[in-house]
Amino acid sequence: MKFEIRNLKFLTPIIGSLFLAASAFAADVQLKMEPQLISLMDRAVLKIEFIDTNGDAPAIPDIDGLDIRYQGKSSQTQMINWKTTSKVIHSYIVTPAKTGDFTIGPIECKYKGGKKELTAQLRVIKPDGDKEAQTISDMLFSRIRTDKEKPFVHEPFTLFLSIYAKEGLQLAGNISFRGGIPETGIDGEPEWKMTGQSREVINGTIYNVHRLQGRVETLTAGTFSFSPSIQVNVVVPREKRRSHGFDDAFFGDFFGRQETRPVVLSCNTQEVDVQPIPLERRPPSYTGGIGKFEFEVEVSPTEVKAGEPVTVKMRISGEGNLAQITAPSIQENPDIKLYEVRSVPSESNREIRFEQVVIPRSDNVKEIPAISFSYFNALTADYRTITKGPFPVTVTAAESQGAQVIAVIPTDAENKTKILGRDIVYLKSMPKRWITANGTAWYFSKRFLALLVLPILLLAVVFMATLKRDALEVDVARARRHKAPKAARKNIQQVEHAIRKKDEPAFYEALWKTLTEYFGNRLNLAAGEVSLSAVLSRLPGETKQEAETLTMLFDRIEQMRYGVGEPADHSKQEMKEMLAQTTRILKRCERMKL
Repeated sequence: MKFEIRNLKFLTPIIGSLFLAASAFAADVQLKMEPQLISLMDRAVLKIEFIDTNGDAPAIPDIDGLDIRYQGKSSQTQMINWKTTSKVIHSYIVTPAKTGDFTIGPIECKYKGGKKELTAQLRVIKPDGDKEAQTISDMLFSRIRTDKEKPFVHEPFTLFLSIYAKEGLQLAGNISFRGGIPETGIDGEPEWKMTGQSREVINGTIYNVHRLQGRVETLTAGTFSFSPSIQVNVVVPREKRRSHGFDDAFFGDFFGRQETRPVVLSCNTQEVDVQPIPLERRPPSYTGGIGKFEFEVEVSPTEVKAGEPVTVKMRISGEGNLAQITAPSIQENPDIKLYEVRSVPSESNREIRFEQVVIPRSDNVKEIPAISFSYFNALTADYRTITKGPFPVTVTAAESQGAQVIAVIPTDAENKTKILGRDIVYLKSMPKRWITANGTAWYFSKRFLALLVLPILLLAVVFMATLKRDALEVDVARARRHKAPKAARKNIQQVEHAIRKKDEPAFYEALWKTLTEYFGNRLNLAAGEVSLSAVLSRLPGETKQEAETLTMLFDRIEQMRYGVGEPADHSKQEMKEMLAQTTRILKRCERMKL
């Protein structure tokens, strides 16, 4: 028995050494492409696995014809036959834009103890049922045109946008605009509206055409280029997809029957040459109208007394820049008093109304002077003037009223009042000096002295506020920086409202709006320029945790807004946790110097 125990003690260190040796692996990194063969309408997953070590997500070189986006990081630990191995996996989504054979890499992967250069191969073939398509633009594209290529400043013109989808492709969800519209020089962004659908044959191929149009009005002259970047969601049936595993969050749950793929469409460029309004032969009665208009005037009442008001009602209707037209003016007359013109609401968006009150000063007034309205006719490139009036009125003299003298019988109290030889009756003699109850003159009191300082303080506050306002008007980036927290708080209220209603689409839309508007204002970026890469490039160096959180938020939101499979049924608690993460990261960013 003792011999057996001694042998066991002797074997224990050996067994332990063997176990440790079996458990220890050299650090390594591997690259996987799943799958390596896809169709033009499919997508693949590129995974970089750091085995028994850790490493940051490497940069992927740009590949013509492929869109490669970082999806996120995951970890994995396995034990097989007493052997333990751990993995840190960085995943990328690979979306093809054309067919062909592609080499991705070399990708430089650095880890503790070494580095490797890895490459992957991907073949993209034509989609099932469409053996002619070589690129996405063969199947999906957009075209833009305008009804006026040389409008004048403030003259409205229409942009017509057509989205072509090859027959058999199904679009889902909303159409998103991601830039391509001039940000300056136009009066607000175009409000696009769907005008209908049709079918067209182009080079023997049938396309379903979705038509939109938007109205544009420029504020300055010059050449404006319109090339909108449009994103649509294409429905891809899951039965035709290759499996990527049940645990792949990007491709939805196992039971989903279809998924959607976001596609950014190619579009032509429509240039519009906006001309200035000519100064020659501009009439004095021109008030900014460009288009074709009608002018009507109504005066009432026509029989008044001197000093009584007469209302002049003006109506301008037609096609053109009605919002920029100011009211026509009435010629001044010493016998007529003119009041300010006021705008009157109208039930139609094709007309504007004004009212002005005039008062005849005497019965010499026989008419209200004529009123002229001039506008610039863009079709004939000349000025047109419409004159209404004069308007006859009957003014009678105002009735005169003489002064009345009322006798007042003095009362007993008035009879007993003693007159001191002056025209003022004193009830009590006025003191030579007014003092407060405690014996201190009122103008020496602390309260009065404080009131003297108050205007100076108010003036200083107004001065500082004016300086700040002027600085923000000049420094647009600083002004948007101040606007960022307020915009985030407003959007977070919409997120909380969506959580209370458990409305997941509205929740992710509001969360996306919160991030894009905050970083757009904070980093002084245009709406279409806010992206994960743009935000990460501005973060300070020691912000690895913040970068990972932002990456998770952007990717998760994009996945849910344009994701695949059936919508996930997240609880209110899960949505609240995402909102809490968003709030924390925005508060950290507020303390950073971006």
